[in-house]
Amino acid sequence: MDKIDVVLTAVSAIILLYILWCFIEPFFLDQDKAILEKSPADDSSADSISIKKLPMVQNGLKKNTDFRFVFFSDTHAEWCPVSSKRICESIRKAHAAEPLDAVIFGGDMSSYKQGAAKGFKYLNAVSSCCKELNIPFYGVSGNHDIYVSNIPEKAGFTSLDNTHLTLTSRKTGSKAVLTGLSDTGRKNRVWHKMPELEGNEPVILIVHDPDALLHFTPSTRPEFMLSGHLHGGQMKFPFRIEFCVLRRHDKLPNMGAVQGVYNIGGTTVFISRGLGCGVMPFRFLSVPEVTVVGITL
Repeated sequence: MDKIDVVLTAVSAIILLYILWCFIEPFFLDQDKAILEKSPADDSSADSISIKKLPMVQNGLKKNTDFRFVFFSDTHAEWCPVSSKRICESIRKAHAAEPLDAVIFGGDMSSYKQGAAKGFKYLNAVSSCCKELNIPFYGVSGNHDIYVSNIPEKAGFTSLDNTHLTLTSRKTGSKAVLTGLSDTGRKNRVWHKMPELEGNEPVILIVHDPDALLHFTPSTRPEFMLSGHLHGGQMKFPFRIEFCVLRRHDKLPNMGAVQGVYNIGGTTVFISRGLGCGVMPFRFLSVPEVTVVGITL
């Protein structure tokens, strides 16, 4: 076997291993933790907005948080090897360690209308678990959800789309406003403004696409935001090709905010990698995740 054959064999083996791993990785699940602390105020405009990467759990930060949520997003039920049973196990484990204030879904139940039945079955299983444990289950719509009607009612969660409520911490009694924005889809997208809110309580915004933050004025940016949509890139390529080509319309990833915790213009943001796969049924270096999010006011 000459050198060319050896090189071709090695390259072929690497490609086969890469493809194999792409199909295996979606079956894994990171059950991680993020602690969000209020960021300093920032009056920068959207054109000059500052982005700072923060650790998921900051060294030296007090462990006692005011709110605890389990947050998951982007089930894309047509191809989601992470079962609802595993999500329910994560919820039970987190709630047993310390009472949860809510379980929150970040949108994109299914990729297509044809997959809605699987999506409903998945979220109803989570809803049943929440009811058994007496934990509120909230959610917002994602860009794929516009093709299916009455998702909250059929899936068993309370919609936060373009509405808000006052949430009281089970542990400390602290109060915060929990609000959400609906997604209008990637075609002919309309970016909603923040709802008009009264009072001085900190605001926790749930919105599927984190780019929504770029369309708020500095004075209306919430203290905290939980999002999904980006799948952590789903497929990590050299030179960030996944965002320069496949997700070139998404602004925050091309500004450096892809997954994890950030201070973006004075808002502390958590962006989840989500659970399922979008159009392509594989992942690479972007393991699905369900996250216990602690918020310190």
